[in-house]
Amino acid sequence: MEGFNINRRNFIKLCTVTGITVFAAPVLWQKGKAQNPETARDVLNWRGAGSDPAFRTDGVAKVTGQKIFGRDFRARDMPGWKPQQHYALVLRCNRVERRFDGVDWTQLPAEAQPYAKVTAETLAEKKLKLPAFYGEAMLLSEGASPLYYGHAVAMLLFDDFEKYATAKQALQFNEQVIRYGAQTPPVERDPYASWRIIRVEGPQGPEDEDLYSPMQDGLFFPNYRDHKAEWPRAANLSGSVSERGMYYAQQIRATTEREAESGNWHLVRGEYRTQIVDPMMMEPEAANVWFDGERQTLHLVLTSQSPQDFQELAAHMIAESAFAAEIKNIVVHSAVVGGGFGAKDHSIFPYYGLVAGLFGTAPVRLANNRFEQFQAGLKRHPFGMRNTLAIDKKNGKFQALIAEMQVDGGGRQNFSASVSMVGASAIQSIYYLPRNDISSVANQSMNVDSGSMRGYGTLQTMTAMEMMVNQAAAELGIDPIELRLRNAFQDGWRNTQGAVPKVGVRYRELLERAREHPMWRDRMERKRAFEQENPGYLFGTGYAIATKDYGTGAAAPSAAVQFDTAGRLSMAVEFMEMGTGIGTSQSLLLETVLGRAADHCTVGEVDAWHALQQFQTESPYTMSQQHQDQQSANPLWTPVTAMASAASMSSYFQSHATQQAAEILFQQGLLPAARRLWKRNELEDGQTQWREGKLHYGNLPPLALEQLAAEAHRNGDVTGVMVHSFNRWEWAEADFELHGRQWTGSIDGLALRRGGSAEKVSADEYQVEKRSAVRYPRTALNNAMVTYYAPTAALVEVVVNPGNGEVSIHGLQNYMDCGRTIVRPLVEGQIEGGVAMGIGHALYEYLPPLAEGAGNGTWNLNRYQVPLAKHVPVWNQQHEILPPATEKDPHKGIAEVVMIPIVAALAEAIYQATGKRFNEVPITPERLRRALNPQVL
Repeated sequence: MEGFNINRRNFIKLCTVTGITVFAAPVLWQKGKAQNPETARDVLNWRGAGSDPAFRTDGVAKVTGQKIFGRDFRARDMPGWKPQQHYALVLRCNRVERRFDGVDWTQLPAEAQPYAKVTAETLAEKKLKLPAFYGEAMLLSEGASPLYYGHAVAMLLFDDFEKYATAKQALQFNEQVIRYGAQTPPVERDPYASWRIIRVEGPQGPEDEDLYSPMQDGLFFPNYRDHKAEWPRAANLSGSVSERGMYYAQQIRATTEREAESGNWHLVRGEYRTQIVDPMMMEPEAANVWFDGERQTLHLVLTSQSPQDFQELAAHMIAESAFAAEIKNIVVHSAVVGGGFGAKDHSIFPYYGLVAGLFGTAPVRLANNRFEQFQAGLKRHPFGMRNTLAIDKKNGKFQALIAEMQVDGGGRQNFSASVSMVGASAIQSIYYLPRNDISSVANQSMNVDSGSMRGYGTLQTMTAMEMMVNQAAAELGIDPIELRLRNAFQDGWRNTQGAVPKVGVRYRELLERAREHPMWRDRMERKRAFEQENPGYLFGTGYAIATKDYGTGAAAPSAAVQFDTAGRLSMAVEFMEMGTGIGTSQSLLLETVLGRAADHCTVGEVDAWHALQQFQTESPYTMSQQHQDQQSANPLWTPVTAMASAASMSSYFQSHATQQAAEILFQQGLLPAARRLWKRNELEDGQTQWREGKLHYGNLPPLALEQLAAEAHRNGDVTGVMVHSFNRWEWAEADFELHGRQWTGSIDGLALRRGGSAEKVSADEYQVEKRSAVRYPRTALNNAMVTYYAPTAALVEVVVNPGNGEVSIHGLQNYMDCGRTIVRPLVEGQIEGGVAMGIGHALYEYLPPLAEGAGNGTWNLNRYQVPLAKHVPVWNQQHEILPPATEKDPHKGIAEVVMIPIVAALAEAIYQATGKRFNEVPITPERLRRALNPQVL
């Protein structure tokens, strides 16, 4: 492979599975083709003169066309690859009610014959199976029933584009290609997961120990009969965790009905539904894969949000196949991810790309067009909810919530289990509930499989909660914001799982600010004036608030920070760039600790962390406390070695790792150099200060970073720090011996560099430092489900045209608490994007289920309505970001939360305008028109 020397530097062992070495590399930029977007910013001063950067670190690359995505690469762009590009085409079922009886190959034009046809039988011969996470039947066997709409049945490989394009045109919408046989019953399986969250507060109220809660007592699960969840029937206050749970569940329901019948409690009951939504990421999924048989190396260029997980699972997949003897190395070339916010997290697509590469005779490109992406890409889970909210009529305090959720996970499980759990734990929103019985069941269906799309279940359930609260306010005659103030959660109180949040909640501030806004305070007068001036149109104002979790309960970010002899700072972070500007924000975090922002930041780094030499064993979610305690004795063990990127994870979790690395580098690298240059044996802790890029200490002459770096390199001090951290709703802590002294930090893995000059972080230059002790959060914290929250609220004014049902947004005010902002313009960008996504979910975006839905292969933007510029109030929206309460406030993850209150606020504004209440989204113009004009067909 010309230009690519295969040695231990270029194939650093990240993990080995029965002889297969897995290596991750950035996309190899062909000279003259494109510039690395992370260095293209050097053309201009990206940092600017103000507190915020002049533009993103990848800004120049974006506007000059140098930031290109994995989808854009062809074989000729990759140094050392065979230049000839081959192409793959996947055939999929658009029906499920009949048996698959094979493919009619005569439908292929004579001039467009593939050189390989990969079927289920082909995979079986080579013993290729999907990783267990994705289920079975990667390609459907002839004679079997499709498991879901869009089930793949065959893959065709072509040696030139003309053949591929001709075949695709002939086959893609051809109803004769796939042969269907006898009618078969729909495939039915047990639910993917079921959850029950039962809590009753203690006698002393919100801060007291609970009478019962998952955090205190644990979780229990149902049995399945006829593919339905059957919860235990035995109820006993002195019995097992399930018997006690069912006792309190029955008590909650009996008390609710009794108090309602007596007239003490008001009940809001309703059924609430959300739709299937497509993520509509910037680039449909693609993969370019080359099996270099001569060097026994498989190269993959992926558009994956989770390359770390893919490379590990792919290694196992190959190791268990007939290809194990032929492949010794797997190289995953990470590329910029074109958006997605979850849609490319654990997508099944890269594994089809892997198969294409294994059977190809040259580099093979598999790339969805929009029709194929609609048919096969992950979707947002639709929820069906039956909820009851009980409110004390005397004081307006919430007394109980009973919620039963049915979640459609589609044909493959993916993340349905955790999405259903997160949705259940999120429904309480900003409110305190003294009693709750919340169940959530994630079901298998014949729909396209759903995954971790933006919102992750919270959008669906908190939308329903806000609809209930607005309805309760109307029925009780209480101002909607006043009702919320009476029930707002406070610091130190327990959530529906019985856990106390780890961050301060500022819900009352958001509520008070909205209550004083003219849009709310003068809403009746504004409605009267508008409708008087615009006869025939209806005007309404709605409010909603939400608080979303951020975190997984098994967050494991890594970061590395280093400087060269000239004081140039470079760094690497594990998280991918998905449009959130992580390279910019992480670079700026170094300013307060190291005096200036990073000169170079590598995002989506996968390979460098090999230097930490860490390994994991069981799932962090299911391992026992005993297993964790036993494994913790090994200084290189960690519950999770690496993690997939997520939209709301970088600001808090990745920033934690970055700051830990920077602080260690300052303490172990720069301060020793400063002491020598200042000729001081000791410096008082916390008395040094960076000003204008120089380190100050009392009246001593300030030292530039360049001076400190040169001295550190000369003396052999620490010049680079790499860390790994772990968070199970609180951070792990570990002790290390550094320079003869014990150092304790919120990390569990550490490697140091001395000397070195490379700009890119390289595992070869780092030496692991084994910890002497570690303290991991107890495994019982898994039952907390969430402890980190970020809130946002929205005031919306709408104008409704009753004739055609069109809704236009007259004004929008957003309120946000994101803790300490890192880069304010990036936060504002997330707010504006979240508003657009919320509008789409509330009013436009919709995919029908089953045969009429995306799985039939005929959906594209000609049918799927996304909000356009005219639908989004570009000039009529304002936002207010709360200043941090203290200088130590955390950076909160807000990339997902903004869209949530938009949905419920729009639903309420439509009600205030029309008198029609909708509990199902989207509220499309057609639905609204029919509701307002029932006499018109």
